[in-house]
Order: sequence, then C-alpha cells, then structure tokens
Amino acid sequence: MTIDKAFFVNFLDSYNECFYNRDIERLRDFYDTEANELIYFDNHKDNDTFTVEKHLELVFEFFTKGKQTESGDVEPLIIEDLYVFNQEESACLCFMAKYKSFPEPAVRSTLYLECKDDKWKIIHAHYSFQPER
Repeated sequence: MTIDKAFFVNFLDSYNECFYNRDIERLRDFYDTEANELIYFDNHKDNDTFTVEKHLELVFEFFTKGKQTESGDVEPLIIEDLYVFNQEESACLCFMAKYKSFPEPAVRSTLYLECKDDKWKIIHAHYSFQPER
C-alpha cells in the first residue's frame, strides 16, 4: 500500500516544527525511543550519532546553548525536490533543504522511516552539504 505524498510532506513539516519551536519532547515522537535506534549523519561537524538518546542530547544542547550554524540559531528551511519512496512499513524521503538565511550550498537530505505500531519513526537521517559545482 502506497501512502500519498502529502502525508509525508505533513510529517516532514511537523518534524521541522519541532526544531523551530525547540520542542525536544515532541521531537522524541519522531524517533523509536523504545529501541533507541537512530543513525544520524549531520551536515555539521561532530553531530553524527548512532542512538536516539545521543542525538537528542546534542539537539537539547543546541537548543539551550546554541552552536555555530549559518546564522547561529535554528534555521528556517526551504524544502525542494521532495521524492518519496514507500512500501507498507517503510519509506525513504529524499529532498534538498536550504537554510533560509544561507541557501547555498543546499543540503542533500535523506530520511529513512519505518512504521512501528502504526506510527512512522525516523530510523536513519543523512544530511550533507551539496558539493561545489
């Protein structure tokens, strides 16, 4: 059964809202906290993680202390070229993300999701800056 792309657009928008609102508790809902499974490769140095708890620890630190980013704060994103591949219990979202205040280089983005107990969870995230052309 293929799920409509609009469902995943809404999923992605809701996920990003957690960052904009600095809502760590709501962010937990997007991960499999029970299994503590998350392989997260970030486009910023020293942010790769292999568990949900370590990822949330780094995100919480960013929310409370800040970190060197393009603007120094949580960046609003522009999402472009979203492709969704999904089966009954899994999905892959591939898209280009651009920081509103710093649109170049774009960030190549991939999220792998699994449906667990009728809830979609991010199991793997990969973000990398687009190489110079």
